[in-house]
Amino acid sequence: SCPLPFLPLVDYPERGGDINGRVCATIPVDGFPKCCLPCPRQQWVYPDNFMPLITGSTYLNLVGVVCCVFLLLSFAVLSVEYTNRHYLSVCLVTAILILQMSFVIPMGTKSTQCYDPITPHDMYSSANCALSGALVLGGGWCVACWILLRSLSLHLQICWQVVPGRRFFLAAQAIGWSVPLIFLAIALGITGVSFRFGDSCHINSKDSLKTFWGPILATAAASVITQVITFFYCVKVYITSLLDGSTQGNTTTDTALPYANSVRTVTPRQAFRRIQRVIALQWRGIMVVIVIITDVIFFATVFLKFEDTTQSTPENTLKALKWLQCILKNNGDKNMCLDIASKMVVPEATAVAVIYLLSFNGIWAALLIGRWSMLVGWWHLIKDLFSKKKSNDEFVSYNARRLSEPDPSYEML
Repeated sequence: SCPLPFLPLVDYPERGGDINGRVCATIPVDGFPKCCLPCPRQQWVYPDNFMPLITGSTYLNLVGVVCCVFLLLSFAVLSVEYTNRHYLSVCLVTAILILQMSFVIPMGTKSTQCYDPITPHDMYSSANCALSGALVLGGGWCVACWILLRSLSLHLQICWQVVPGRRFFLAAQAIGWSVPLIFLAIALGITGVSFRFGDSCHINSKDSLKTFWGPILATAAASVITQVITFFYCVKVYITSLLDGSTQGNTTTDTALPYANSVRTVTPRQAFRRIQRVIALQWRGIMVVIVIITDVIFFATVFLKFEDTTQSTPENTLKALKWLQCILKNNGDKNMCLDIASKMVVPEATAVAVIYLLSFNGIWAALLIGRWSMLVGWWHLIKDLFSKKKSNDEFVSYNARRLSEPDPSYEML
């Protein structure tokens, strides 16, 4: 048999689950067989309060889901005067909802993380794992794509005075939903997902940098570059407007439409006023892009570091050997070896921080994209549903209007 807390590998044949997720090794003591760490492995390298903290983030994700559903219902039911809805906002909130749902699914199921005492579940042995893992990968890709599209839209408006029209809308819909589906299929088909950290499944180590982390980080980097270029352009225009001594900003062209003039004809002051108007209208979207892209990059960085800790390298093997000796010396008491285990894994504070930052995305969306006017709109809607409408006794014939009056297209509706 194996010393506590390890279990003998021969007792658990390869029947299912994530076989590569087993943590097994030959104990360097004569007479012992090949032994494995019991599943789930994070309970042996983190303190006892770690898993309750991770489980607590599920309830925060539930709040985020409620916030996203509220926003989507408001966009669908209320008039645009209350919501100022735009397809970029609607699609971004939908993407955030998909990502948040991946962390809420474990609340509705009672399935465990382990296929047997030493093997974690993968997407083939657990429907919960397959669904939560697909939503994590797909939701992350949707968020990254719509953040990039929103950054590109803002860049076109500020730097190039181009109002994104129907072509941009169709291209955004095609890119924003097809690209995540393509890379989700690649990641699931080549790499797969399994229980590796927390109550939701995440992508495995095999080729994960090529199939998931590399492309999604490249997309996030493109968003950052676009935002930085837009920011420096705003700074340049602001400085130029301070140095401009012309008085052309007081002409009638200054009060015209923001995109009526070309870049060559407007003065620096006119350009700066145009940028002010665009930013005043879209500052909420700018903040959402900054907050969520920071979360995506932080999430990717932490999990890449987590991948490094699971690689079979001489340095990791030496750390694991020291921890193994400590566990054997203390008869399986993990609390006596947590200081050594902390050098083998992602620090507890960092792991908790990344989970909770992801959980806040739905709340950030409600705070930045949502408006107080939405509550006013819901109040008027509910009040109109329960109040009796006064009958309109006045009748005005459509044909009785003056011939000189315009004929608006909505008059006969």
